[in-house]
Amino acid sequence: MPMERLGVGYPIPITQNTIYALPAYKVLLFSDAAAPTFFQSNTPAFTLSVAVVLTNGQAELAGGFLRCTSVTPGSITLKSHS
Repeated sequence: MPMERLGVGYPIPITQNTIYALPAYKVLLFSDAAAPTFFQSNTPAFTLSVAVVLTNGQAELAGGFLRCTSVTPGSITLKSHS
């Protein structure tokens, strides 16, 4: 299955239930959607995953894979975060 690798520093339109590869370092995710539902996993099959909790539309993520299950996920922006 083709998978998009997410980049840092620009808005990225997200598609519902598509799996995206996160950068291999810690990033700050910002979403412009009203109440998106994101999940993160260490495997692209999402055999085990955890919900990403957004605070003020943001969450820290570190590597792995990301999937949005919201019907209208909108766009995200990733920023390098140390």
